[in-house]
Amino acid sequence: SKPEGVLLIKPKDETARNHETNKKIFVEALQKNNPEVRLRGIGKIHGGGIKLIAASLQEVQAVKDILLEKCDGEVLEKYDIVIPNRKAPQIILYNVDREVEEDALKSGLLAKNITLADGNNKPHFKIDFSIPARNTRFNHWVLSINPNKFSEIIAKEGLYFQFNRLRIKEFVSPRQCRKCFAFGHTTKNCDPKSEQRCDRCGDVRGKKHRCRGPYCINCAESNKKFRTNFRTEHSCLDPNCKSLNKQIDLIRQRTDYGI
Repeated sequence: SKPEGVLLIKPKDETARNHETNKKIFVEALQKNNPEVRLRGIGKIHGGGIKLIAASLQEVQAVKDILLEKCDGEVLEKYDIVIPNRKAPQIILYNVDREVEEDALKSGLLAKNITLADGNNKPHFKIDFSIPARNTRFNHWVLSINPNKFSEIIAKEGLYFQFNRLRIKEFVSPRQCRKCFAFGHTTKNCDPKSEQRCDRCGDVRGKKHRCRGPYCINCAESNKKFRTNFRTEHSCLDPNCKSLNKQIDLIRQRTDYGI
């Protein structure tokens, strides 16, 4: 599928850090100057900024041009308005001994896998972070891969490290809050006014809470908002959730596979 277009509007000025105000300013500017502009979504970003999502890079470039041309200069001075590069694809490397540090992992991978570096031994990957494995003796590691080398590396289904061949898989992990269970932000960045919800039925977990059984609030919201026809009788954390799969597709659309 074609890559989506994303435009980030980031406040530079301390006085411009209110997300709702920023959304109002820029959405009104678009409605006034180009009412036929079509956005797929408007999201929050850190520091009170907003993210505008359009169907293609061309459409989002047109949105950026309208804002730069029509918005008041004094308003524009308070923001950075940028179209971010698509992100590099990531892989997850399973079951690395917990004692292995990042530098040892990097040099060990380069020593045993010729495809992971160019002729000058410059790596085609960057180590991002580790995730504790279920077995406490191991960590899984997430690596960003050079887009032009991704298909060659992922096709191997494993990498050599020390005296083992470790399994690899593409890593696509949408952000999902563990408090309100919405996508697009982590628990740490959840609205402080949000209350803890039950991951099974989606209701607020108050003193009188009695779980009604599996009900996915994300699929219910999608059906209401986008007229999808997703089944809702599953938990908000179900790995087969259609809303989760949609988020995974969106991440893939925003990833550069070197194609």
